[in-house]
Amino acid sequence: MMQRQEAVACAAAMIALLGAAVRIARVDEQAVPRVAQRFTTSRGALAVGDDSLGQAAANTVENDPFRLVNHPTGVRYDAKTEGGIGGPPPAPPPVRPAFVLKAIVGGPPWQAVVDGIPGQPTGTIVRRGDSFDKLMVRSVGRDTVVIAAPDTTWKLTLATGRP
Repeated sequence: MMQRQEAVACAAAMIALLGAAVRIARVDEQAVPRVAQRFTTSRGALAVGDDSLGQAAANTVENDPFRLVNHPTGVRYDAKTEGGIGGPPPAPPPVRPAFVLKAIVGGPPWQAVVDGIPGQPTGTIVRRGDSFDKLMVRSVGRDTVVIAAPDTTWKLTLATGRP
């Protein structure tokens, strides 16, 4: 039984091979003659002027493809300000010290223990009239210390410990 199936498959393959060979042989006979295509060109396209590059540049400038209006911008380009609005970024605001009044010492004249004075250790003892850089101790009272800067005044009050 197997030999018969093999023989049928071999015969089918031979018929297919013969059909392919006949088809390949007829391709040359059935070739479609090619017709030369003609493209028409105007005489203006063939005549290129000496200053064609200059004319093309002038045409591009007159019809700027990157602008809605066909004239240059009024603001000059500066690579330093790329991605932002002109000028350097503004300086950060000066850092304000955070003062903490720890204690009041003595009687008249009063002294105070203050934390947070720039350039001074914690627990600095201050008196009326002391100055630290641009900071000036204006007054020291029984429960209040007033520290002034050129543009700000701090009034520190001693915590009473009551709710």
